[in-house]
Amino acid sequence: MKTSLISFFCIGMLSLSSCGPKTTAWEAVSPDGNVKFIAQNTADGDSRKLEYKILYKDSAAIDFSDLGLTMNGYNYGANAKFKDIQRQSIDEAYTLKSGKKTSTRNRCEEMTLTFSDDNAKEFQLIVRVFDDGAAFRYGFPETSADTCTITEEMTEFVIADDGKAWIHPYDWNERHKPSYEQYSENGIAINTPSPNEKGWAFPMLFEAGDKWMMITEAYLDGTYPATHVDNSGRNGAYKIRFPEKEEPIIPDDPQPKSTTPWYTPWRAVIIGSDLNTIFTTQMVAHLNPASVVEDTEWIKPGRSAWSWWYEGRSVLDYKKQLKYVDFCRDMGWEYSLIDAGWQRMDGKGVEGVVDYANKNGVGIWLWYHSGSGSDETSSPQRRIMADPELRKAEMARISKMGVKGIKVDFFDTDKQRVIELYPAILKDAADNHLMVDLHGATLPRGFERTYPNLMTTEAIRGAETLGRQPRCDAAAAHNATVPFTRNVVGSMDYTPVTFSNKIRQGVEAFRRTSMAHQLALATVFESGFQCFADRMEGYTALPELPKNYLKEVPAAWDESRLLAGYPSDYAVVARKSGDKWFIGAISGVDKEREITFNLPEECIGKKFTLIKDGKDINSFDYEEITSDDGKVTVKVLGNGGFAAII
Repeated sequence: MKTSLISFFCIGMLSLSSCGPKTTAWEAVSPDGNVKFIAQNTADGDSRKLEYKILYKDSAAIDFSDLGLTMNGYNYGANAKFKDIQRQSIDEAYTLKSGKKTSTRNRCEEMTLTFSDDNAKEFQLIVRVFDDGAAFRYGFPETSADTCTITEEMTEFVIADDGKAWIHPYDWNERHKPSYEQYSENGIAINTPSPNEKGWAFPMLFEAGDKWMMITEAYLDGTYPATHVDNSGRNGAYKIRFPEKEEPIIPDDPQPKSTTPWYTPWRAVIIGSDLNTIFTTQMVAHLNPASVVEDTEWIKPGRSAWSWWYEGRSVLDYKKQLKYVDFCRDMGWEYSLIDAGWQRMDGKGVEGVVDYANKNGVGIWLWYHSGSGSDETSSPQRRIMADPELRKAEMARISKMGVKGIKVDFFDTDKQRVIELYPAILKDAADNHLMVDLHGATLPRGFERTYPNLMTTEAIRGAETLGRQPRCDAAAAHNATVPFTRNVVGSMDYTPVTFSNKIRQGVEAFRRTSMAHQLALATVFESGFQCFADRMEGYTALPELPKNYLKEVPAAWDESRLLAGYPSDYAVVARKSGDKWFIGAISGVDKEREITFNLPEECIGKKFTLIKDGKDINSFDYEEITSDDGKVTVKVLGNGGFAAII
């Protein structure tokens, strides 16, 4: 750890004496010198205000934007009186159990500014600056048993350049239960108001000037709700917004409450000159505490079958679940997920399936309701995950039975009391050697570093919702957007690779993406628990090469790269496991086209077979390729794709 002093300087002035007393500023710089975070205390009429600015290669990425919050009626950030500054360099290597790159490095410069006022608590602005962006949060370091309430967070994000944005509106469907399952608004002008009055959800992707940026949130410990943004900042800029009062699962007010010491979530701004910087960032994980799970050998990422997507009632059929176990064994997939209703399974029940699966080297995952909104009048089965005693007892029971993981669903609000439930579930699951899939959940904020038994999170409009018009029509563009948005911030339980036409409630929904597009999703989409959603007949009927691709593709990666792409247009992704590279590419537009990309350097000159579109979207074709210069051009159908192993 390194601590040093920082000198005051005046922004835009050559010397301190030329500035006068109106502005005091502090700067933190990334290890490579390209990213600078400037905090300044600025005169604002008769008072002062705290602002920040972020530079990338000496060009403004975030222009001066307000900082501060109102707690117990006091505006922290207005008339802040500087007390102290501390600096440290952070450089730590650590390992994740799954993700885009399992061996990673957290390297940044940290600056903590402390402000004091005789009328209020000490107030901190904590800043970390990475080579690929910057993050900041607020802290109240004093210890007090008094409960404090934050009624407003003034944090805003003023994008310095005009450009385009890819953001999805904060969920506000007829149920008023946010699950981050809206389609993104693609390529809209920066600061465009949301089509829904509740604002926008994280993450937000921007192409601004010659820079790409993503703004998101990291680290939820249960003392703060998950937040989103609206356009109530200066000149319509994005500003932090708390959950909506009307979210009905619990009646709580949306404002955060806690005793002190108290630290807010991180506001993270990822910046790069190309999309690969956004695609490969692991800043969200870096901003979370280190793992609290000492023994992690039992945590194993993997692929899974899932009978529910095509036939929901299959969870009641003991013999059918045994067939899914046999199928997973034959495919080499590690797991099989049994969804809602397994408690009513016929025959020998779920206990018999788990016993049979374990003997065949296949792990079983079970579905549970989160219990959000439940109380003592609710059935024990519904509130089992929300009640600490019931939860611990059930986890101990199924762990002893041999269950490997749980899918916990329907959290349905971002209010603080439900946010508290996430780490509680993850901790108790880890104590019982259970992996976790958070479904119907809030956006990932980096839990997977602290609780490496978290394998994936939904927070995406996935295959189960792409069941009827007009949802299927938008699937290809949606698929070509989320590698640059949602999947950047954490593993994504999309439940991909569906070749069959889905039949739901008597309606058949026809697939509008090609077979090769669907195959490629196994690599394009990253998830530590990669749940393939089609019926087993959809996979057993595949030709040999596509079937072998699904047998070999893993669920955790040594490295990931974006080879080519543009949000909502197309994506070409390469991921490495061991000595093999897996290539997946998808087109988001419904027209024939050529896609050109450069292979990873390690693959240049190697011969491989490309699995690509056939004569129509329901067939495959194959091409032997050797590229001595690394450049490859592939013709794809509308909504098409291709895949390869090198």
